[in-house]
Amino acid sequence: MNLYFVRHGETEYNALNVSQAEDTELSDVGLNQCKFLAKRFSKIPVDVIYSSSMKRAKQTAEVVSKSLKKDIIYLDCLKERRAPSEFVGKRKDSLEVIEIEKIKDFNKDDSSWHYSDEENFTEYKKRVSKFFSVLSKTKEKNILIVSHGGPIRMIIFLMMEKEFDYKAFCRFADFFEFSNAGVTFCKKNKKGLYSIQALNSHSHLD
Repeated sequence: MNLYFVRHGETEYNALNVSQAEDTELSDVGLNQCKFLAKRFSKIPVDVIYSSSMKRAKQTAEVVSKSLKKDIIYLDCLKERRAPSEFVGKRKDSLEVIEIEKIKDFNKDDSSWHYSDEENFTEYKKRVSKFFSVLSKTKEKNILIVSHGGPIRMIIFLMMEKEFDYKAFCRFADFFEFSNAGVTFCKKNKKGLYSIQALNSHSHLD
């Protein structure tokens, strides 16, 4: 099985380092990135497209789907982690966001704790893990997955380690960069083991 993970195209909020809502749309830059993605995947076999149901991912998947003439299956398990509503529209490096993140970090080991309406780490990991159940039922060999930086990191880490804590995931997430419209290619062998063949490739954008 060949798995091609794609982070959605750029939004204006991405460019400004601002937290965004589910319905944030791609910018003109992001839409152009999608055209380059479609051109790249015109040379790569794709049997099925799975996409996050968030607007920016859906738009990305739709551009590629139109080019490849492949149906899209939308999955909530591929959505980005839900941040507190207080974050939306604010820069991620603002003092307000940083202070809330400190409070969240202090309570990270309490699986039932919430600052407000966000998805905590335990909930997030459990939701994204459901993607492996989808894969187990997938008969197609070549799969394109359009998602977000966070879930892509989570899925790849789950390919490596089934059990890990918040700190371990944060170290992994901080180390690996996933650019808008970047492609990460993984393979699953007959024994069910995964390997990364390409990480955050974006030569199609250069």
